[in-house]
Amino acid sequence: MTRLVAFLIAAFALLPATVLATSSPSPALSTILAPPPKTDYKEASTTNTTLLEGQFDAKTFVTKTGASNPDAVLQTLNREGFVDGYWRTWVQSGTQHVMIEVAIAFGGGAGAKRWLGAAELAAKAEASYTKSLSTTGIDNYFGAHYLYPVNHSVGEEFAFVKGNDYFDLVFVSPKDDLGTSAPTQATAQYKFAPDATIPKSQWPETITNSSAYQAGFVVGRVLFFVLIAAVILAVAGIVIWLVRRRPRLVAAVPGAMPGAMAGAMPVAAAAPSPQMSPDGAFWWDGQTWRDAQHEVPPTAQRSADGAFWWDGQKWRPVS
Repeated sequence: MTRLVAFLIAAFALLPATVLATSSPSPALSTILAPPPKTDYKEASTTNTTLLEGQFDAKTFVTKTGASNPDAVLQTLNREGFVDGYWRTWVQSGTQHVMIEVAIAFGGGAGAKRWLGAAELAAKAEASYTKSLSTTGIDNYFGAHYLYPVNHSVGEEFAFVKGNDYFDLVFVSPKDDLGTSAPTQATAQYKFAPDATIPKSQWPETITNSSAYQAGFVVGRVLFFVLIAAVILAVAGIVIWLVRRRPRLVAAVPGAMPGAMAGAMPVAAAAPSPQMSPDGAFWWDGQTWRDAQHEVPPTAQRSADGAFWWDGQKWRPVS
């Protein structure tokens, strides 16, 4: 019998590259991941190099996640301002629940939020994705529920941004018995995390003015697959099943809709609503994401006086 853990972060972003000196995260990422919800969770050994355990840099992230186009993913991380990363893997002895915690520090909040948006699009495009999950008390987050074909294992994921840091939390169980584990731990992690690990005064968008970061990002049709691996590790008589992650990323196709939204738009409409990013900050022009605060979709419905445009859910002022 196998146990499964799935984890995804994959996006292809085309962003302006700004070379700026970046401080090391403080406090260190190894100290900002919350402890597991119960004392019977055992942390995986750091001696096994196949595990998602310990500090990692951008190249290590690309290698361990097995990205099919590592150069593009590495370029994305660097352009978003990747500074440092840390992940931990835990297994609960009785239930064999597996929990993976990930923290990635970016040079600024803008890069972290863009990475979060791309991760959400990719999560919703995954074949095992069944529905979104919600929680309270967390800003800039998404939640996802998965049902995996192998043994009908169940996974739940919450990812969020706090300050300049991106956090991803994944629970997986051999049966549907996770309860409120994921949202409860996500809330605990949000409260446990500092406001930022790099002072806001040092963020690139603060130093260079936000206009340098108003260009949209390109997210192609994101496809990813979970590589299921049963790696037996005997620790104190507990059999721990470990999983490697294999997100797959497909290059952007001009005119293609991003992620799970591909092909979901109507063929024609008199005044079609623009495709908005999950956080409502960008709209899709068929080739790239554009800043909704500074650019108006040319086909968007306008108010009678021309002062507002309709994004499909609400009226926005024409800037």
